[in-house]
Amino acid sequence: MLPGIPPQILEPYRPISFRESFYLRARWRLCPYGLIDSLLPDSGNILDFGCGYGLLSNYLISSAPFRTVTGIDINGNRIRTAKRSVKDRKNISFHCTSIDRLETARYDSVVMTDVLHHINDANLNLLLEILSSSLKNKGTLVILDVDRKPFLKFCITYLIDTVLNPSDRLYYRSAKGLQDIFNKYPFIQRKLFRADRGLPLSDIIFLLERIF
Repeated sequence: MLPGIPPQILEPYRPISFRESFYLRARWRLCPYGLIDSLLPDSGNILDFGCGYGLLSNYLISSAPFRTVTGIDINGNRIRTAKRSVKDRKNISFHCTSIDRLETARYDSVVMTDVLHHINDANLNLLLEILSSSLKNKGTLVILDVDRKPFLKFCITYLIDTVLNPSDRLYYRSAKGLQDIFNKYPFIQRKLFRADRGLPLSDIIFLLERIF
């Protein structure tokens, strides 16, 4: 497990319910936000797609205040919690919307954590088309998602997902399967990281670069 959530990241959410606190603390311990942060530029416009409660977004501007982060998600309850964390800060915002309804913008980077396995193939292709047109030239796309191996960690990941999302259909793909999908779009894969060290989950991180 990763270290506990820093107080300065949790503080903007107060007042906070027990449920919100539990989720944020657990999510922090299970997601390698520090590694994701290191792959993103220290300044510029960043889109956090599928931002949930906005935990990563808040961390990104805490780590590098010259960033401007926009978080979007279709879950209204989570976005309401995320908006509460904004306070009077001008470099972070959250919107309850789908990406096809977001105002046209050009981003230096887009980040997605544990999003792709909730999206079927048709919608994933649509998403990547939109993202490829939303990123600036040489903009980066950082994706953390689930690999199908190692098998034991994948089983643990599957169990956690089915408990947290009992009504959702999930679409797990292998690292090779995701690479084949990304190759259909104007992205160069710069790096592929295993992100499961010290964690019970079968996570991987893709670092992609948009090319024209």
